[in-house]
Amino acid sequence: MAVPRPLTRGPQQRPPNTLPWPWGRQGRRLGAAVRSPTVPEPSAATTGPPADLTDVFTLEPHGPDTYVGVSPSYPWGRIYGGLVIAQGLWAATQTVRPEHVVHSLHAYFILGGDPGEPVRYEVDRIRNGRSFTTRLVVARQSSGAILNLACSFQRFEDGVETQSFTFPTDVPDPGSVPWTTEGSGSHRYDVPTAPHSPRSVVWSRFPLDLGQDPRLWACGLAYMSDTNPMDAVAASHPDGIPTSSQWDETYMSASLDHAMWFHRPARADRWLLFDMVGHGLIRTRGLATGNVFTSDGSHVATIAQEGLLRALR
Repeated sequence: MAVPRPLTRGPQQRPPNTLPWPWGRQGRRLGAAVRSPTVPEPSAATTGPPADLTDVFTLEPHGPDTYVGVSPSYPWGRIYGGLVIAQGLWAATQTVRPEHVVHSLHAYFILGGDPGEPVRYEVDRIRNGRSFTTRLVVARQSSGAILNLACSFQRFEDGVETQSFTFPTDVPDPGSVPWTTEGSGSHRYDVPTAPHSPRSVVWSRFPLDLGQDPRLWACGLAYMSDTNPMDAVAASHPDGIPTSSQWDETYMSASLDHAMWFHRPARADRWLLFDMVGHGLIRTRGLATGNVFTSDGSHVATIAQEGLLRALR
């Protein structure tokens, strides 16, 4: 399980929205994060208020292509992995021409992050092309590298647009669900799924206004992308997904690596559906893949994550 279950409730808000290509110009700056194979995943059994995400998209420049961010306090006492992915992507974005927009990223979680210590993001300009730009980002704390992230950006090009995946028919409208605010700070509603199904379906929304910059929307989406892949991995286990209070008694779990493909721009501060499916477990490693949709059915992203899941017996 990637993040604790929801902790507080909130009022209903406006429906999701997407904007057509091309994506917009650069906007504000960004925040910090990470989790590790050596550090157990947080669970809902951990108590405390949800994270305050007000400053997560604020990065301070510290020399050429180097940025420093801070992490909010999380109920489980470690940095949330989606935060370091999002900040690493935003740091890379600062070094890319505004007309080039992220289309994919691949990351490895290396060490657990300490929320009481700033995170340093070092960006390597691998290639500046006319159509594509490539960046490599290493996130560091005093313990060493905590995340390694590669991302690629593409200039807008005209062409055909098709969609093969369809919006699932077994989910409620997000405007009618009793959503809550989980420990990571995002708004969340877990959609009930069929018993013994290796699937996790979640409506999620970034809790703050992300403005008009679609490149920042992508970072918000990256932040939420670590919400439920490990739930889908756990759903593949014979013991299934335990209740929130029993997670730490049932499993030791951690995200290992993470990949995303961004298909269409979508506001992360509107409701997005994360439909993740577990592909089974090989001893202690499991894989989950899934699709992200807006409420109007647009397929906006694809996610894959491998995770470590050890049964505690």
